[in-house]
Amino acid sequence: MEKQKAKVVASCLELLKASAVPIVAADMAAKLGLEGSRETQRRKIRAAVKALRDDGAMIVATTYAGYFLTEDKDMYADYLDGKQIDAKRVLGETNRRKKNIKDSHGQGLLFAPVVPAMGN
Repeated sequence: MEKQKAKVVASCLELLKASAVPIVAADMAAKLGLEGSRETQRRKIRAAVKALRDDGAMIVATTYAGYFLTEDKDMYADYLDGKQIDAKRVLGETNRRKKNIKDSHGQGLLFAPVVPAMGN
């Protein structure tokens, strides 16, 4: 299993190096001949990209065009800054939602819909 993952990671890097344009995960999976459902294929590509990034590859992902390998450190730093901002936003939303759970009688749920009592 580990050999297969390593092969996918190495092949993924070769695809990214060879491509002049970004590649979407589904196309990468097709070129690598990955099996499984579309989501399983995309998951395998995301895991390979993560492993490559963990090894230092500067891979940028876009929502509109897919993955691409860059050698521009400033571009990659900007990409990581954007990911950091997204992560902070998600953490903020999660913390607010947790606070709303705890604050069932206070300001946190001031505008929550009123649910009528059963049997009245």
